[in-house]
Amino acid sequence: MPTDAGPVRPLRRIEAWLAREHSDSPPLFRPGATSGTLRRIEARLGTTLPLDIRTLYTAHDGQPEGAPNLYLNQRWLPLDVMAVAWEDLCRRHRDACEPPEQWTSGVTNALAVWSTGWLPVFGSARGDHYCVDIRIRPSGTSGPIIWFLHDQPERAIFAHNVTQMLKRVADGVETGTWRLDEGYDGLCD
Repeated sequence: MPTDAGPVRPLRRIEAWLAREHSDSPPLFRPGATSGTLRRIEARLGTTLPLDIRTLYTAHDGQPEGAPNLYLNQRWLPLDVMAVAWEDLCRRHRDACEPPEQWTSGVTNALAVWSTGWLPVFGSARGDHYCVDIRIRPSGTSGPIIWFLHDQPERAIFAHNVTQMLKRVADGVETGTWRLDEGYDGLCD
C-alpha cells in the first residue's frame, strides 16, 4: 500500500515544518498501524475502512499523548482510542442514531445526531470530534468530515475529506497562517 499518497502527503509536509521550526517539539505522530491492527479495528467496527483512511493509519497510528494537537484543539486519535470513542458515541446516541440501513448511496445526512458511519478520527478532551464519514464512495475513499460537538445536536460538514482537512494545516503552517500555539495546545490558525 502506498504511504505517500492522499492524506499522507500533507502529514509529511507538517512533520517537515515542525522539524524545521520547532525541533524541540515531541514527536507529532505515532508509528504506523500494522495490517493486523487495521483488520482487528475493522472487525470491531463491522466494516472495511476506506482506502484513504487505511493509508493514513498505515503511515501513522494517530498521535501520542503529549504531542501538540494536530487540528485546532483536537488530537488525531490512535485506532484503539478511536474505536472506543466510536463505541461510546454509538451507545450514547443509539436513540438518535442513523443506522446503516438508512444510509442512502453514501450521502451524509447532516441532520442526523449520530451515524454509525461516522468515525471520530480527531477528538478533544471535552468530547468534541471531527468525524470522517467512512461510508465508502465509488472512488473507494471516505466522505466528508463532520464536526461533532458533544453539547449541540447540529452537525456541519467541515471539509470534503480528510486529505483536504490535512492539506489545510500543511498549507497553513508553510505560509504562516497556522502556527504552533502553546495556549491552544497545538496547531491553529
